[in-house]
Amino acid sequence: MKNNQYNDTQIEQWGVDTVANRLSETSTLRRFLKENDKTPLWDGEVFIYKDSNWENENIIGKVSVQLKGKLATGKELAKDSISYSVEIVALTNYQKNFGTIYFVTLINEHNTLQKTIYYETLTPRKISGYIKGKEHQKTCTIKLKKLPEDKFEIQSIFYKFYKESSFGNVGSISLDKLLSIKDVKITGSIFKYIAEGDKTSIIDVLLSNDLLWTAEFPNHPTPIPIDLDVKTELSIIQKEELSPIIVNGEIYNNYYSIDWNKNRTIYKFGKSTTLEIPKDLKGVKIKYSSSDMLSERIRDFKFFINLIETNELQFKGKAPLILGEIKSSKPFELEEAKKELDFYRSVDEFWKSIKVNDDFNIGKIDSNSSLIELDILMNSINGNKTLYITTLGEERIYLFKKDISNFKILLFLEAVEQEKCTYKVYNYFDYKNNFYAIVEGTHIFTSRYTALKSDDYIELNNIDFSDILLSFKDALHLNKNVTVLANYSLLELLLAYDKHIDHSSLILETAQEIADWLLEEDEVLPHEIRVINYLQTIKRKRELSVEENKMLYVISEKSEILMHKVGANLLLDNHNVAQIQFDQLDDEEKELFMSFPIYRFWQ
Repeated sequence: MKNNQYNDTQIEQWGVDTVANRLSETSTLRRFLKENDKTPLWDGEVFIYKDSNWENENIIGKVSVQLKGKLATGKELAKDSISYSVEIVALTNYQKNFGTIYFVTLINEHNTLQKTIYYETLTPRKISGYIKGKEHQKTCTIKLKKLPEDKFEIQSIFYKFYKESSFGNVGSISLDKLLSIKDVKITGSIFKYIAEGDKTSIIDVLLSNDLLWTAEFPNHPTPIPIDLDVKTELSIIQKEELSPIIVNGEIYNNYYSIDWNKNRTIYKFGKSTTLEIPKDLKGVKIKYSSSDMLSERIRDFKFFINLIETNELQFKGKAPLILGEIKSSKPFELEEAKKELDFYRSVDEFWKSIKVNDDFNIGKIDSNSSLIELDILMNSINGNKTLYITTLGEERIYLFKKDISNFKILLFLEAVEQEKCTYKVYNYFDYKNNFYAIVEGTHIFTSRYTALKSDDYIELNNIDFSDILLSFKDALHLNKNVTVLANYSLLELLLAYDKHIDHSSLILETAQEIADWLLEEDEVLPHEIRVINYLQTIKRKRELSVEENKMLYVISEKSEILMHKVGANLLLDNHNVAQIQFDQLDDEEKELFMSFPIYRFWQ
């Protein structure tokens, strides 16, 4: 732009003076700018100090600067960024000498008192990006943005430039390449001066300023800058050490996480609810996605309903946060939601009523037909309603294993009118009539748990393990020989434990209770069997004591039954002796012994 009122020297001087005045307002930047300078390329230097004490020992480093002035219209002065043409040879020389901070001051051609400063931090790496592919051109266009008014932000610009330019023109590494390299230390450095007493949170600082990310490799002494795509958005997620929240009077501890970025904050409550709050607090967005697990769905859905109903949440110790207008991702009817929550609660109460304490995966059966089937079972359980059930066979009673999502439960079906296929359905373990087993053609009273095999203890969810021993003790009043069947159940429990040793401590504890009872109180089973089964249970938990080994030694030496001797020697870890004795058994005995849980100590 040509203006006959002002010469080039005036315009350049205004540019130098404007930048000089702005830098003089800072505490840590000391300028040495040259007036009417004819030195090639640079117009001065700026020294960076640790603080306002400008002693030599406080110098961090120095930065070269280039200052330009240019007349412009008032409209151009209002822009957030501008373009400016720079000679390629100048950029190349800047690059060789650790770069420069390039300033262009736009001066209103109609009112020279109005000025706007723009800047670009031309680090060696950034210069490479500008001149790549343009080496044979005379000029290159750079992009400059408006210089902040805040002196601390200006200090941060110089300090960050100094640190970045110290890398020189070292080639950067992409994030994609980093993924394939082991033992990489990644560091993010932020350069931000904050005024004393400034309450700006460190999170806001991280999100509103560029970070310098570097990678360090074991065999490379110098950190390498990481090349982040311009679309890369920094996000910070906090999950721990967050205050409890209160919604509709209820306190939720350790219930949420916060995801910040420079434009919005997202709160995630439980597994299901997200609340997106933009920085301007306008148009809060809420989204609910049902959790599959019943316990989480109940808690999360209740929270969501309370949040919608009250339109506020409170962080403990702070005033309630009024959310204003909330935009839901889906249409939401509050009363219908409350009915749905009541149904989920009734499902939870149903499972607890039949001693199922695991978490139910209701998401796995989220279809109308499956939920209706579950509702029918809930309303008819334990004889409350008669159901029409098509069965095979002509028995009046059936044991029926029912799969419902991640649960398998054992039901007892009792005919009301067999020819009409109407039955009452009971939780098998709540059925009150006496149970009996047929042993050698004789009906003998026993515990309901006699019917269970090892896999049942692993697969069935409605077993009340605390009831197993009590059930055998109750049957003892009707049949003193029930201890023989209790011993069989003990063996099935041990087989079940051995199949799922990693997560079945309850099974082993129950087996221990039965083994203790049989050893102390039973007079029907041979003493040797009771001792061996008691000690093989103990040996699954810990090493046997000297006294316990003595008990086995007596059996191994004095028992008249060879199979008992084999079992005792196995528990004593006398495998060679056990093998010799095992070989003396007939084929049928060998096969029987190998089916017992004690055989695991051989394997």
